[in-house]
Amino acid sequence: MRFFVACKQKVHQTKKSCTLNDEVIEVKPVKYPVSLRQVTTIEDGPMRESVELEADGTLFETKDGFAVKFVQPDEQPIDTTIKWSKDQIALNRKGPVAMHHVFILGETTKSQYGSQFGQMLMETDTETIEMKRQQMQFRYTLKMNGQAVGTYTIDLTWERSETNGI
Repeated sequence: MRFFVACKQKVHQTKKSCTLNDEVIEVKPVKYPVSLRQVTTIEDGPMRESVELEADGTLFETKDGFAVKFVQPDEQPIDTTIKWSKDQIALNRKGPVAMHHVFILGETTKSQYGSQFGQMLMETDTETIEMKRQQMQFRYTLKMNGQAVGTYTIDLTWERSETNGI
């Protein structure tokens, strides 16, 4: 993780601070506004459907990767955070849809998915996680309460934006 500090002393990455003339200076991870586009493609046998979302959000560094936060517009907005670190992605959603699910490359993972229809068991088998400059893509098969739903590909792209005031 990189920290930008106005001193030439060694940055203590785990403490998120540095020392300059015996004074401890707190450092903040990189954080900036982004315009993002998310395309979710759902395949279920011969059926194929794509859903596109565009939103303003914030990209910031985490201890071992980065995260993107945004509000998914809906009848009732859904706060969404997608965190990436090596070989895994965590998806958090709060609002009328509530979930915390971790996608781990090559593994099956389970979590609870809450919606207006109640709680459901969500199970995914993550096939791919790919990172490129300003792009994240992951693909997984989804089961809800043990029933196969389809194969999902989420493609998230972003670019720096100065429009949302961060």
